[in-house]
Amino acid sequence: MAVESTISKVCPDSGLGGLVSNGHVDNNTDDHKTEKPFVSTNGASDGDLSFDSIEDSIAAFREGSFIIVLDAPTRENEGDLICPAQDFTPERAAFMIRHTSGLICCPLSPAIASHLCLPQMVPPSKNSEMDGTAYTGSVDGVGGGITTGISAHDRAMTCVKLSSPDAQPLDFRRPGHIFPLRVKEGGVRERSGHTEATLEFCRLAGKREVGAICELVEDGEELPPAQDGIGRMGRTIPNGGMLRGERCLAFGRRWGIKVCTIEALVEYLDKHEK
Repeated sequence: MAVESTISKVCPDSGLGGLVSNGHVDNNTDDHKTEKPFVSTNGASDGDLSFDSIEDSIAAFREGSFIIVLDAPTRENEGDLICPAQDFTPERAAFMIRHTSGLICCPLSPAIASHLCLPQMVPPSKNSEMDGTAYTGSVDGVGGGITTGISAHDRAMTCVKLSSPDAQPLDFRRPGHIFPLRVKEGGVRERSGHTEATLEFCRLAGKREVGAICELVEDGEELPPAQDGIGRMGRTIPNGGMLRGERCLAFGRRWGIKVCTIEALVEYLDKHEK
């Protein structure tokens, strides 16, 4: 009965009593089997290190493909790998885990966060995160073949569940291995972050308002063995370990992923949604 007890504490008005049997929830969710393009099929040439247009980025996102979005050099100065949560397969999750920090987050609308009883990790007035990112409590999905919650399969299925229009609070265990992020109502024009950019792309591409997102990192190089013969494991960490600027563009061209900026997204919205 631990799941019911936890949900009742964070969302006492949810009316969830009596829905748990023997401490287990089974929503009979089938494995996510939809096959969609892994990356955009219309990538630019390898030698082109210019940013893609917002129109092309929206089109790729609509296909269910990854896109890379960069914020301002004066902000985090990072590139995030982003995908619609509803199209997040185990294969995509494995790719994301391999090339990013691995801390997969799910930006979602305030309405979905409230519906799923996902309160913020700390009250907004006490949020001391550098850019005020609104983390909620972490979750794992229940059912659908999910076990411990940490594998690429399990994390992908949790993201898919978060994006389901039928999702309910009891479809998730807390804490878990996916970190939902509550988006600002005003989008990138209120907060120019990757969190808000993700939902703008979801909305513009006609996707449900939940994304899967993580920061790209520099792979570095393996350190040589120590002179004394004692094993040494590690890698170099260029640029502080984060993939930035032209390195994000080069990564995108290597994998056929559209690359754009939040600044260009704001300009696009100002032009088309006055």
